[in-house]
Amino acid sequence: PESPLRSRNGFYPEASVASSSQHDLAFFDAPISNASLKQLNRDVPLTVPDKNGYIIGDDLLPDSQWTPLLVFVNSRSGSQQGQLILMQLRRLLNPIQIWDLADGDPTPVLRSFLVLSRLRILVCGGDGTVSWIISTLENMKLER
Repeated sequence: PESPLRSRNGFYPEASVASSSQHDLAFFDAPISNASLKQLNRDVPLTVPDKNGYIIGDDLLPDSQWTPLLVFVNSRSGSQQGQLILMQLRRLLNPIQIWDLADGDPTPVLRSFLVLSRLRILVCGGDGTVSWIISTLENMKLER
């Protein structure tokens, strides 16, 4: 006899959502056999964060023509408008695209985002801030 908790496709369904077919798994379904685990691994691509905690890649973009924007803001530069710019940009863009240079070196963030085949970088700050980002990029010895 089949357990009342076990669905026909080999997964334990979430309490309120039962799976209707093999390819129609609920979010919290868990595999109960090696076969169902292999199916889940095949159907759901594994995306692992990089060492900085970012999950970034061209395959995650909706269209291959999209060009993500990475923004560096020096909140201590110029007329101290950096905090206002940070707040406004974080409302308009995904907050992971915005890096306050007061929080640390831009190298780890650049390494994470440079896995993208297309990327635009916006630097908000003074001449020294722009120079800092350019020299960081040059020191990374990227292929063109």
